[in-house]
Amino acid sequence: MVKKAGMAEILRWLTGRRKIFRVEGTSMSPALKNGELVLIDRTVLPNAGDIVLADHPYKKSVKILKRLTAFTDNGEMILSGDNPHESTDSRTFGSVPRSNFIGVVTSRLKKL
Repeated sequence: MVKKAGMAEILRWLTGRRKIFRVEGTSMSPALKNGELVLIDRTVLPNAGDIVLADHPYKKSVKILKRLTAFTDNGEMILSGDNPHESTDSRTFGSVPRSNFIGVVTSRLKKL
């Protein structure tokens, strides 16, 4: 599960070191729920198991929030939703270029 944001994470957001993103849909349930706000760190490198924010590989105006399950031999990301029946992810559109990576989810704020 993604931890609740503590004071240090909130301060990082207030000083511009974290960005806020709203979860839309149920593809990452139960880890993240529809409507929750998460904080994104754009400065760290992703590791397998992290929940990451990335640009959709074919819909440039769409951002996707998925779990990084692995890197391919050529460095692309394999992204999967925790709720496979509600997720469009690498099982559908294949691996995602690393250049589409935006940031890693560090914590959640609350559901609105």
